[in-house]
Amino acid sequence: MHELIAAPYLDRHLLVQPGSPKAARLPADRYEELHTAPGVSAAPTWLADVARRAWGINLTGRRLGETVLVRAPLPMDTGVPRTS
Repeated sequence: MHELIAAPYLDRHLLVQPGSPKAARLPADRYEELHTAPGVSAAPTWLADVARRAWGINLTGRRLGETVLVRAPLPMDTGVPRTS
């Protein structure tokens, strides 16, 4: 199970830990880095630092795909009601 979730939220990008009330705001370029990175790559140093400071999680040397779920951006809302 993933320890963190990176996701677009309104006009921002957030990093959250399920069950925690804390969140970290990600710059758009950092979110994009996570979104396009291969899951087998190591967690970036900046991400390991944020996870350690915010939640006490050690991501050093761990695979990105095993630790962070990166939610894809949703299509822009066109104002047209969605049908099921």
